[in-house]
Formats: sequence, structure tokens, C-alpha cells
Amino acid sequence: MATQSLLDEIQQLLDSELCESALQLAELECKPRLHDPHVPIPERLALLRTYSRCHSSLNQHSASLHAITEFVSGPTRAQLSSEDLEQIVRDISDARWALGEHDLCLAQLRQIPRRHRTVRDVARMARCAELVHSSDARDLYKELLVRQPNATEAYAFVHSRGAGAPFDGSTRHDVASITMARTMMRRLEYKAAASELQRLARRHRSNAHVVALHATCLFMLDDVRQSRILYERARALDPMLMHEMGAYSALLMQENDAHAVYALGSQLLRTDQMRPEGWTAMARFLAMTGQTQEALALVWKAQALAPSCAAAYCAEGGIQLLCECPEEAAKMYAKAHALEPTAQTYRGLITSHVQNGEHKFAYSYAKQLVELMPQNARALAAVGSVLAHSAESHAKAVRLLESALAQDPRCTDAIVALASLHVTNNRLSDAVSLLERHLVENETDDMYTRYADVLTLANELPKAAANYAVALEMNPSNERAKTGYERVDRLMHPSAESDDGEPGEGEPEVEPSDMSDDDML
Repeated sequence: MATQSLLDEIQQLLDSELCESALQLAELECKPRLHDPHVPIPERLALLRTYSRCHSSLNQHSASLHAITEFVSGPTRAQLSSEDLEQIVRDISDARWALGEHDLCLAQLRQIPRRHRTVRDVARMARCAELVHSSDARDLYKELLVRQPNATEAYAFVHSRGAGAPFDGSTRHDVASITMARTMMRRLEYKAAASELQRLARRHRSNAHVVALHATCLFMLDDVRQSRILYERARALDPMLMHEMGAYSALLMQENDAHAVYALGSQLLRTDQMRPEGWTAMARFLAMTGQTQEALALVWKAQALAPSCAAAYCAEGGIQLLCECPEEAAKMYAKAHALEPTAQTYRGLITSHVQNGEHKFAYSYAKQLVELMPQNARALAAVGSVLAHSAESHAKAVRLLESALAQDPRCTDAIVALASLHVTNNRLSDAVSLLERHLVENETDDMYTRYADVLTLANELPKAAANYAVALEMNPSNERAKTGYERVDRLMHPSAESDDGEPGEGEPEVEPSDMSDDDML
């Protein structure tokens, strides 16, 4: 088989995620040719990189490293040009990085002469130096800023060490704008941060990092539709983008789009398995499909890779809530909040403490959130939801929830909390009319399920069954809708419960006391 045809066939297998088949073919065809003196050096180098890539695709980074070092240690070395050797150094450093050998990765890249180093080389060296606490990390980051002025991580590192960075006027302004936007995001001033990033994006339309940050601001402001568009635009600008992808996987999970979460996680893991974003996304996918224990294993791996990654702890908080472990969830959200406070960590803490019966703590966080985001409907809804758990505060809770809906008629948190409060007070007609009024603007399987739950309590069983069916049509894996539909079907056809059962005595009525508020809403 001709070399180019062989390389194309292996690449096709890798692109199709048939990695084991690709490695088998590489073992049979590529490996024997690596040390064949009759094969030209450029072809042997291409075969080596393909063979190495096959090992890396299966996380066999040690085998990849062994193949490269064995090749370059033999008599072939004398036939390699300086450019070839520099590329081999980069390949070896990639393997060492994947293995977590950051000190050896840094030492390997130092072999490349300064004038031949690419931006990627300098960025990798700076990151390794930071991870191993090398004294020249600052100098490497400063060198990176000279080569790539938009490297905000480099600016943040240099700035945090109190050292001046070599900027020209416009570059310093742009990087300072990103730093200012990040500071505003930490203060939950998302509107101001979004405006700053929007201005910056006009000057740097192709900067994926700026677009992704803007998307995160909009996500925290509950503009899910526009934030998803911006996240996809950022990924189109830079398919290797990792920053803000933890927030994006949270958005996709909120949208109940399991397929998109899986696709995102798979791509992130193919890009870099030593970063937490891919593992966090895959953990969320497993949680969405009911595999909570496997999800926890993956999210713990993400935390081990990056102990300071707030998104990984936030993801575990959500998974622990699905496992009905609110105490553990509260601990994880607290860790995430200490690392990087966001609207998401506040909401997680509020939900965890409410489910744990710690309403005083929940109210404290809800009050802080509404003070930081006074014009945000979900923040008002959070306070109202907590107050709804106290009978003495029901009137105040209703006022806050209605105020939240006046600000944003699509605020699902406020709709659900107010409907639940009406159910608690046995005002089922009010709950039904509220959900009917807002269902047009919130057509999701979850909202149809909640509406059907209330209709069941109101004894409108045929209408409840129809809405459960709509929810299942939108999302066939909605277990709550399945359970509700089966319950309503039994209530409507009691004689069909068993072949030898008692004959039916007509359609039974459902009292609100027959089902708990938690079951319904």
C-alpha cells in the first residue's frame, strides 16, 4: 500500500472514532516501515506521527512516547534536519503533557531555540512552569504576551505577581477590558460585563475567548437562546476552545439536550483529556441518562485534574441533587462558590439548603443573590421560593413571585414556585390558570408535565393525560411524565388494573391530599 493511501485510510478510521482499528492497521503497516532505510525520511516521519496519534487516541500516551523516542534514538537521527528534530521535540512534549509530566515537558521544549518557538510552544512552557512553580513562569508569560497580546491568562498571571506587562496602548486597553469584565462577573454584575465584552467583540470579532465569555454572561442572565448561539459561534471560531465550556455544558443540561451534552463532551475529550471540561460534560450526560454513580466517578476525575475548577464542583452539586443527597450537594456548591461565586452557585446553594430543610441558610443566600442582582427575575423568584416554605410568609412570597413574573413572564422558577404555592393553599383553579397562561411562552416537556400534575390534582384527568402525552412526545425519556400518565390511566380505567380485579365503580376523584406537593411540583 502506498504511504499516502495508508495515512489517509488510518486518518479516516480515526475520524470515524474507530481508534482500535486504526491502531491495528498502524501496527501492521506503519511500524515496520519506521526503520526501513529505503523509505524516505519525510514519509517515515509522517508514518511516525500517524502511529503516535493512534496510540494517543486510545490514551496510550506512554506507548506513543516510546515509539517516538525509539525512532529518534536510532541511526535515523543523523538523517533528520533541525526542523524535523524540533517537531519531534514538540511531539515528545505533547506526550509528556498528556502524562502529566510537566517538568519533563518544560525541559523538552527548552531544547527548541527561542527564535524558533511558536506561540503554542511558549504557552505550553509557561503553563508547565506555572504548574511546577518554576521561577521563570513570569518571564515566559511575559514572552507569551509579546507574541499573543490577547492571552488573558498570561496577563492575569503577570498582573497577579505585581509585574508590568509589555503592552502597547491598544493591547493593554483590550486585555484590561477582559480583566475588568471578569471582575464584574465575580461580583455578579453580568449586564455590565456583557456590555464591556460586546464592545470588545466589535474590535475582535474572531476572538473565541471573548465570545465565550459574553455567552456565559448572557447564560447567567437567563438569556439561554442567545447565549447558546454565542457559545456555538465561539466553538466555530476555535474548535479547540476549552474556556467557558463547563458553563456551556451546564446550559445544555438545563435545556435537557442530552445529545448536545454528549457531543460537546466527546469533542472536549478529543481535544484535551488533561483538562476538566470534557469529563464534566460527560458526567452531566451520564447524570441525565440516569447513570448517577458513573457520573460521580467522572466528575471526581475532573476535580482531581483541576482542584481549582469551580465548574467541576458545581456539576457534582447538581448530580448529588439528582441522587437526593442535598447535604453533599450543599458542600459541593459551597466549594464552587468559594472558588468562583456565580448566579449558578447561589441557586445551587439555595436549592440544596431548601431540600435539606435549612431554610434559614437558603434565605440568607437568596437575599444575597437578590441584593447582587436586584433586576433579575430568577433572583426574586429564589427569595419567593424560600419564603413559600413558611406559612406565615405566603403573602410576601406571592408578591415576590408575581413581581418576578412581571419582570420576566418566561421565568420558570417563579411560575413553578407560585403554582406550587397555590396547590399548597388548595387554590387549584389559580394554579391551573397560572400554568395555562404561561405555557405558551414556556413550551418544554417539564412545564407540560407540571401542568398535567396540577390538572390531575384538579381531577381533570382526560386533560391531564393529554398533557402528559405532549410531554412524552417532546421527551420520551421523561420518567415523571411516564409515571403521571400511568397513574392517570389507572384512575380513568380502574377496572383494567388486573384481569381478575373487582369491576370498576366509575371514575374516582383525586383529592389534593392524595399526592404531595413535591410529587406534583
